[in-house]
Amino acid sequence: MSSSNRRTQISRQTAMALAGGSVLATAPSMANAVGSSSSGTGHSGAQKQSAESASTAPNLRVKAANGVTYQYRRFGHPSAGSVPLVFFQHFRGTLDSWDPKLIDTIAAKREVILVDNVGVGGSTGTTASTVQQMALDAIDFIDALKLPRYDVFGFSLGGEVAQEVALRRPWQVRRVVLAATGPQGGVDQRASDPQILQRILKDNSGPEDFLFLFFKNTPSSQAAGTEFLQRLGQRTTDHDAPSSLATRDRQLTAWSEWGIPDKSKLVRLNALFQPVLVADGESDILMPAKNSHLLAEYLPDAQLHIYPDAGHGFLYQYAVKFGTEVNTFLDR
Repeated sequence: MSSSNRRTQISRQTAMALAGGSVLATAPSMANAVGSSSSGTGHSGAQKQSAESASTAPNLRVKAANGVTYQYRRFGHPSAGSVPLVFFQHFRGTLDSWDPKLIDTIAAKREVILVDNVGVGGSTGTTASTVQQMALDAIDFIDALKLPRYDVFGFSLGGEVAQEVALRRPWQVRRVVLAATGPQGGVDQRASDPQILQRILKDNSGPEDFLFLFFKNTPSSQAAGTEFLQRLGQRTTDHDAPSSLATRDRQLTAWSEWGIPDKSKLVRLNALFQPVLVADGESDILMPAKNSHLLAEYLPDAQLHIYPDAGHGFLYQYAVKFGTEVNTFLDR
């Protein structure tokens, strides 16, 4: 089947999942964590092995001390000595935007927690317009779940949030995975190319926009992107809500401020002492891989992997390979 024919089979629900828009004090007790109205499922504080997958895990909700009700999914196969892995999503992305193949590969070895930050998808409140406040909002969610120790996985804008969470909670964050992201004050992180801006600002982004932004313009990468889009259609019930255009605009403001070139900001990375896995695609047009090289240079304990023939969505193009690499890194 040709790439163009495969694209025609991508559902509207999948297209909406891509953009997450119209196409990213004392904490409460875990007793406040309840399932959404569609799932009706609670979640106990003592996490047990779950048979759920990224395509079937129910939407859960917990109200945090900041008054926000967060929507999240929690499942996987925790092993003795492992800690939960908390995921932070990309610009305009929601719970439905994660690749089920990537998440299930990782969840086969550990407990995973996917979350909509404040104002995103099914979570209440107003999305912050700075990365620093997004990190504080993420910490409020983590506190609501009463997680004493955890790893973090940040993709793109979520990687910026993950850095801030690790810097602000060094006694809790054990290890960090940074995918297709960059340091505050890095280089070429502010989208200025008219083709890129036109696509990321669309009110109704479609599959063709996602393929352009996230995958390299080669037959192999575009084919992998199409396969990823088809995988998003695996979830048939309990979908997340789309992110609003107001969330899009606030996230873009935060992303743009983070990306203002400022070499003095790079010294902050010296304080992020946890082991970090840094990875990107070699042809990332949204967050050029030179920023991953900067992270690896300034972080005290980092390992770097740049994937060939790939762009911003390298982690979906190489879902099993990268998921396995993440598990190996977290198990060391």
